Amino acid sequence: MKKLLFLLLFPIVVFPQNDSISPVKKGNISVVSADRMNVVYRGIQNPISIAVNNAKSYKITGDGVSQNEDGKYVLRAGAGTETKVIVEIEKLDGAKVTEEHIFRIKGLPKPIGTLNDEYSTNGSVLRFTKEELKKAIVNYKMIDFLFNINPEVTQFNLSINNKSITVEGNKFNNEALKIINSAKKRDYLIISNIKTNYMSPEACFPRSPAPISFKVVN
Repeated sequence: MKKLLFLLLFPIVVFPQNDSISPVKKGNISVVSADRMNVVYRGIQNPISIAVNNAKSYKITGDGVSQNEDGKYVLRAGAGTETKVIVEIEKLDGAKVTEEHIFRIKGLPKPIGTLNDEYSTNGSVLRFTKEELKKAIVNYKMIDFLFNINPEVTQFNLSINNKSITVEGNKFNNEALKIINSAKKRDYLIISNIKTNYMSPEACFPRSPAPISFKVVN
């Protein structure tokens, strides 16, 4: 039990800055939290929430910490497995304290392509009827990613028997449906080179979404 309590309390540490600064003895007066489980991801802007009680003023610093155009704080994590946010506080009585908040850094999960919300992580082939594919939607997701994102696919390639076409949007066009309708039972169709509108300047996905392999069944 003692070990568990130590791990739970470790993310927030209070320490005196110098002789003129009073340490906080009754717990922190500031709360700094990542908006998703005190985890920040390398490669994107991570929104963080900050609240300081009974303070005349405070200053937020830390590697990769800044304010965006809306005045909200964001954190861009760098190398390593942890990062710190420092809160320098002047209390109402003039006392000064410095508080340190620690966050875990995780790499972005590998994005995988989805077709009608179905996907495979073990290389297995998806199967769809021609009717299901008429209005099928191509998308992608990142498994175990703690942020809610709503990406929209803007382009992808559809390949069969070494023939490939480029499709604009996130649905099969008439040319793609002709290929699907002509596919035989033994044919594998592959969706690859998936592009999305989520590629903002603040996001830097290390890899393109994994391709989707599927067969047409009757």
